[in-house]
Amino acid sequence: MTRKLTNPLFLFLAVWTSAGMAYLLGIVTGLFPDVERATAGIVLLGILTFCLGYLTWTLFLNVRPPADKPIEAPPHMLSTERVARGLKFTFLMGLIVLALGFYRISMVASYFGDSFLDLLTHPVRLRQQLVLFISTSIFEVNHITMLISVTSSLFSIGFVLLGVFLALSRSIVRYVYLCGFLLVSLGIGLSNLSRFEVTVHILYIILAYCFACHWRDPSERRNPLVGILIPFIAAAALFIVIEFLLDKGGNYAQPGRLRGFLFSFYWYLASPLAAFNEYIANFEGHYRLGQNMFFPFYKWLCRFGLAPETNLSVYGDMINIPYAANVYTYLRNIYDDFGVLGIAVAPYTLGWLTAAVRAKAAHHFHYLNLYLILLVLIIFSFYNYYLFSNQIYLQIFFGFLFFRWSVAPQPNAQSAGSLGAHVLSVPG
Repeated sequence: MTRKLTNPLFLFLAVWTSAGMAYLLGIVTGLFPDVERATAGIVLLGILTFCLGYLTWTLFLNVRPPADKPIEAPPHMLSTERVARGLKFTFLMGLIVLALGFYRISMVASYFGDSFLDLLTHPVRLRQQLVLFISTSIFEVNHITMLISVTSSLFSIGFVLLGVFLALSRSIVRYVYLCGFLLVSLGIGLSNLSRFEVTVHILYIILAYCFACHWRDPSERRNPLVGILIPFIAAAALFIVIEFLLDKGGNYAQPGRLRGFLFSFYWYLASPLAAFNEYIANFEGHYRLGQNMFFPFYKWLCRFGLAPETNLSVYGDMINIPYAANVYTYLRNIYDDFGVLGIAVAPYTLGWLTAAVRAKAAHHFHYLNLYLILLVLIIFSFYNYYLFSNQIYLQIFFGFLFFRWSVAPQPNAQSAGSLGAHVLSVPG
């Protein structure tokens, strides 16, 4: 089961099958209008090209002749000691992110003429002003925002490290790290009144844990469900607290708060495809030629005066279908830039790339960091375009810059790059 959880093709098909069935249920019950033929064709093309991209690399990998090189120990070998040092450093970055988040709230309060405590005690107004502040200053050079992006990217790497540490260490210290990282992440999520980044952090832990479980000696592997129980509890707690503060479930005209809260999960799953269908039905034919897919780079071109500023909405255009929605799957960014040609090429490239990086991730931690980013992109592909923030690219860059650790090969290893317990385990 753990292999399927980290398999790109399984995740992609599971995500799009679930979202598609939820969307069709909404059509059958009359919640959503009928699907456009163009929408159905674009979605099916995206699914088909991703599968072809993944299978292309897999076929290529299988027909290559096996290497005859002797197995050698890499110079910078991944160990629990190195992972523990990385966890301490990235945890410090998380504390800095948390402090900077509260400082940004004070900036927002000053910008709108509020006091810090007054804004902090009014969650709905805080959320509205944060969104407005970030949206209006997206093309400006804001040093606090830049510092938050840098430290947040390093903090995110810590969750990949944490998943590996949970799988490889037998010390009780691993749960101390787990609780510390989750508490800081929850604090950041509550200060931003956002569940997305915390959810991503929890996915990093779970996916890294499942992947690294196969690095251990087979005789020392344990039930992976034990290691991911606490992250699931943290995710549930965050969703409940945010719901209590913002009452998002009250936006769906459901009888009772609990029904509204539960319906919101269905809405998150089904509404992106419904919103994408409306987008395709009203598309005017003006392609942005990369402004969406490569927005972090385009933003810097604008800052240097090399490109004009765009009216692109950071948080998406809001529509009612019949309730408010502002996410359109990752296909909108691709189609908005390059049309059907983009739908044919981009998912194919993503499928090919994840298959290629997966082979590297079995032997190198920096590639595992990149691989998990691609997996999160796949998991949220039904929802939005995950690579919209420059923080993601910084996470990839710092992973290759500071965490270039290799997994020691085993002569009898099978797939996923197994690693002997003598390398990675510590006394319990």
